[in-house]
Amino acid sequence: MRPAIMMPAMAVYLSLLTLGLSVFGQELPSGPHGCTEGSCYPATGNLLIGRAVNLSATSTCGLNGPEQYCIVSHLQESDKCFECNSQHPYDRYHRNSHRIENVIYLMDRDESNTWWQSVNGEENVSIRMNLEAEFHFTHLIMKFKTFRPAAMIIERSADFGRTWRPYRYFASNCTKTFPGTPANGLRHINDVICEERYSDIEPSTNGEVIYKVLDPAIHVKDPYSLDIQELLRITNLRINFTKLNTLGDDLLDRRFDVLQKYYYALYELTVRGSCFCYGHASECAPVPGVDARDNGMIHGRCVCKHNTEGLNCERCRHFHHDLPWRPAEAENPHTCRECNCNGHTSQCHFDMAVYLATGNASGGVCDDCLHNTMGRNCEMCKPFYYQDPVKDVRDPRVCVACDCDPVGSLEGGVCDSHTDLDMGMISGQCRCKVHVKGTRCDDCKEGYYGLSQNDPLGCQPCNCDPRGIITNGAPCDQISGDCSCKRYVTGRYCSQCLPEYWGLSNDLAGCRQCDCDFGGAFNNRCMMENGQCDCRRHLIGRQCSEVQPGYFCAPLDYYKYEAEDATGHSPGDAALPAETDCVQHLSNQLRRHRRHRRITNSQQHRSALRRIRQLQQTPDVRSVHREHTPSHMVTWTGPGFARVKDGAGLVFNIDNIPYAMEYDIMIRYEPE
Repeated sequence: MRPAIMMPAMAVYLSLLTLGLSVFGQELPSGPHGCTEGSCYPATGNLLIGRAVNLSATSTCGLNGPEQYCIVSHLQESDKCFECNSQHPYDRYHRNSHRIENVIYLMDRDESNTWWQSVNGEENVSIRMNLEAEFHFTHLIMKFKTFRPAAMIIERSADFGRTWRPYRYFASNCTKTFPGTPANGLRHINDVICEERYSDIEPSTNGEVIYKVLDPAIHVKDPYSLDIQELLRITNLRINFTKLNTLGDDLLDRRFDVLQKYYYALYELTVRGSCFCYGHASECAPVPGVDARDNGMIHGRCVCKHNTEGLNCERCRHFHHDLPWRPAEAENPHTCRECNCNGHTSQCHFDMAVYLATGNASGGVCDDCLHNTMGRNCEMCKPFYYQDPVKDVRDPRVCVACDCDPVGSLEGGVCDSHTDLDMGMISGQCRCKVHVKGTRCDDCKEGYYGLSQNDPLGCQPCNCDPRGIITNGAPCDQISGDCSCKRYVTGRYCSQCLPEYWGLSNDLAGCRQCDCDFGGAFNNRCMMENGQCDCRRHLIGRQCSEVQPGYFCAPLDYYKYEAEDATGHSPGDAALPAETDCVQHLSNQLRRHRRHRRITNSQQHRSALRRIRQLQQTPDVRSVHREHTPSHMVTWTGPGFARVKDGAGLVFNIDNIPYAMEYDIMIRYEPE
């Protein structure tokens, strides 16, 4: 399979022969500086040497057995005809063999001439040379044993024989033989013309044909141009002989003995050239698979310098693609530069767009970066990794995994890959969602709760009432969202006062006590907005502590019950507690006094008896009405009072005591 040869548009041949090189000269390798300071070139030579197996002819005499041929210059001699037997290669035992490989050297080891010879009378004969790689072809020399051809064509192929293009036409009469082909000389170096000077019938032997690809008579403005490059590059060379030069007798007589003296015979064919290396090599080595090692052989594989590689040094070698490949120039080797991948990969490629974007400074792009790196030079860390600021960029452990909570971080936990203060980037810093904080982005900001991966903002607002929350701490619980309320505040959002409190505000406790009047209000609860207590009838005010106009209010602990309204009971009534009545008490007292002789006179005795008789005659309980007089101080309430006999009693029915508790009972009475 033909090796692929890269032909960039900028490529030019740099191993050109000096335009003034003599026909037989051989170019030497590069000068004293070698390849270090500029272009260098392999030596040129005969490309046929060592390639006998690659040389072929479409017609060779004696291949199938001995054949007779005659020599025009010997027609007057006795030995004018000879035998050609090319069944075996030429050697000292087969000197009559005239195969095509005989043209490589003019003489054998015994200094006897050797040549190739075609079958008698055949006019359309081709000689073809196949090369194993691309070569520079500079010129060829043919030395004929017989007449030179009356017409021939030199052709070339640069694609291993798939297509052919003519170099030059030769004819004794160009207009007649190759009509349409210019025959008035070269005007441009790549013109295809017909030339007549090498097709004369004379001389009859030792005539030469010389063809130079770059004619010295034509000035080459740019020897590095693409046109010159294409003109010199070959993989195959073919020489087509199309018309024999004769004495004219063959036109009238086509007998075999007439045609025996007309054939093509070539002593020597020299194809000068060199392996071309675009100025990146001073020597060449055999192409893999080519075993020929003949002395003087021009090999086809360049021994490349300047960090290039390929059969023709036509590309930069592995991992040296930071600059574009270019042919070497006399003062500039255009050395391929190693890619800068910071030790994280051994693969890279050249990118022209990158090269132009950097001002033709660098075009290498690293491939398959390792150690979690990325970028044109493997100089950045991959997403979810950051560059350790204390490690060198070439350290295999320079990229450290981000430690970001994927729930609260942007882009699933990506952190700043490197430090760039101008951009606000700090290596390893997590990028939190809007409502999230923390080194790892794992906490909600103050005033937010409920960290969630599905929430694009990260957390929800607490929505706490600022009047009702404590100020020294998070406003709400980070998990539940319950707000942290002041002492007298309640509700999820701390927007309500506790029962029996009102007036949510920025006060330390948050709300104030309702402080409803204990007697004036039904309970101690009030409205949160204005503190209004639930007042009893005829009581008004926020605390229900004021009496409606037209009404008065006794103290909370004052309950008045009139004796006139009570139920009277006789001394013996079972509803009354058992007590000694006054009459019996007075009689007992009188007896005790007598016993102790304490009654000193009869007047006291009579008074006690009279009191006993009055009590015995008085009703047990009766109401006494008393009028208010201006001269008499009012010491009673109601219409008057109840007179109760000793031993009798009153029963009050009370049904308005609000609470069961200890009470002080006060009785207003007047003794008689």
